[in-house]
Amino acid sequence: MYEFSTVEVMLVDNEDLVRRGFRQALAEASDITVVADTRVGETACRMVEQRRPQVVLLDAEYEFIQKLARPAQAPAPGIIVLTSIGLDSHLFGSLKAGASGFLLKSASQEELTSAVRAVARGAAFICPTMTRRLIDRFEILPPPHERSHAAALAALSGRERQVLWGIAMGRSNQEIAHELHVSPATVKSHVSRILAKLELPNRMHAALMAQRSGLVQSPRTTEPPGRPAPAVRRAW
Repeated sequence: MYEFSTVEVMLVDNEDLVRRGFRQALAEASDITVVADTRVGETACRMVEQRRPQVVLLDAEYEFIQKLARPAQAPAPGIIVLTSIGLDSHLFGSLKAGASGFLLKSASQEELTSAVRAVARGAAFICPTMTRRLIDRFEILPPPHERSHAAALAALSGRERQVLWGIAMGRSNQEIAHELHVSPATVKSHVSRILAKLELPNRMHAALMAQRSGLVQSPRTTEPPGRPAPAVRRAW
């Protein structure tokens, strides 16, 4: 359920053989196309702005991740860090820099394609071996400028809080749009405003804030905030 039929991907890695290997692995997926591959550097930044891929798979320093996650003009692509470094610090540093996905280079082909599809539809993907560590270190997200979560969420409109709830529940833009009876483009605009107001780099951080703020109070919470309760019919 993507907002486009084919996911366009760009590979950024300083190892030619690594790029070639992942290009071949992705080529077997009919709904994924590698539109470019290059080394880390300014050329990669220019190619992102020119080719505008939905997803960038890369192995680079945090500063470079931040640069690609916040391009000057082109829409920001979803960033998946593809690395051989399975350290907690690298996972958390990558997420803070703006990555929406984190995969080890030993990942299976199925994990690779699943990560690309998830990030392309606006979700997040962490390789299973690292997911537990992320949960255990939930405190990676500090309140923006030390504000309380309640104060930060107060800046959101009612509709934006509903969209944030959907993000926290792992919904895609398409799914949130269907639930709120609006277009995916409208949801995408709401997501951009939410991230700007909360000063967050991506949906994953927004989901963590929503969880920590109590917006999603329990795994059984199934209704977004602010949804009117159904009318009660009384028999007189």
